[in-house]
Amino acid sequence: MKNMEEENETVNVNNIDGSIVMLTCIYNDLNNLHWKKEINSNGDSFDYDSQDIYRHVLEQILLRFEIVEKISPETDKEERKVLLKDLKIATEKNIKLYIKYSDFFEELPREKLRLDEFNKQKLPENNYTEQEVQARLDQIIELTDREKFFRTSFYNTVGFLINNYHEDMYHISVWIKNLIEANFKGYKPYDSNYLKIHKQSFFNMGVVHHIHKEYNGIIFEKITEIELYNTLNLKNTISYLKIKDKRMIFYLFYKMQNDLLNTEVSEQWLDGILNEINTTKKYYNSQYKAVVWEDRSEKQKEFADSLDTLFKTILVPLIS
Repeated sequence: MKNMEEENETVNVNNIDGSIVMLTCIYNDLNNLHWKKEINSNGDSFDYDSQDIYRHVLEQILLRFEIVEKISPETDKEERKVLLKDLKIATEKNIKLYIKYSDFFEELPREKLRLDEFNKQKLPENNYTEQEVQARLDQIIELTDREKFFRTSFYNTVGFLINNYHEDMYHISVWIKNLIEANFKGYKPYDSNYLKIHKQSFFNMGVVHHIHKEYNGIIFEKITEIELYNTLNLKNTISYLKIKDKRMIFYLFYKMQNDLLNTEVSEQWLDGILNEINTTKKYYNSQYKAVVWEDRSEKQKEFADSLDTLFKTILVPLIS
């Protein structure tokens, strides 16, 4: 039995070392061959193939790798330290690239790429306007349950093009870097549910009703209550929320996350809703309290006061 355990341990250790080497190579290619190429070409290399590569790297490699041993950890051995140092350097480069060019990555024409590919694959030889293509795309997507949609052949061939894989990979890079720096103490698996598929509803219709009644057409373009309900609960498959004032809606998200949700799901919800409006966590964190800053406008002050009153007198009792 002892010999079998030692043999298993040896195999496990070799697998871990191999994963570390592979991840380092993947990151070096990602940083130097793909991201820098996009940056230097001003986005010209951002296309269907690049998105397909990013999706494969994220789902088949970054979300599946193992660099934590299940049997007798040997993270202090010298060879392991060298390998982890190389991986840490590679992830740090990825993090720096993303932070420096986050606006560039965020503004890459993901929606246009998806529309163009949909038009080419599903509407060949038809001279539709961009608005008509968008309407036809929405008709297909809107009728699909969110969880089922991500499993459809349509999503696998066209729908995935809307995702911001740059940001998804950046978050994994931060997790890996922190993991190595902590020498794997307090290890928790990375949440692989980057598409935010879930069963629960975060907010009831009463909460949505009051937000819709007070702010529909003011901080976001007019939509129906059910569209707002589906959006705020991350149940939608198309983006209904068109923002009129980001600072105001950021403060609304802040109040909803902190006053109405428990800590177990609050970060999951915030990540999901920011993805709905194509906004990075970094930008949100820099602006979510702007409407309570001293230099706020009178309009922002009135909004913040009204929202604070709404949460104190109506919304909190609804979910208590």
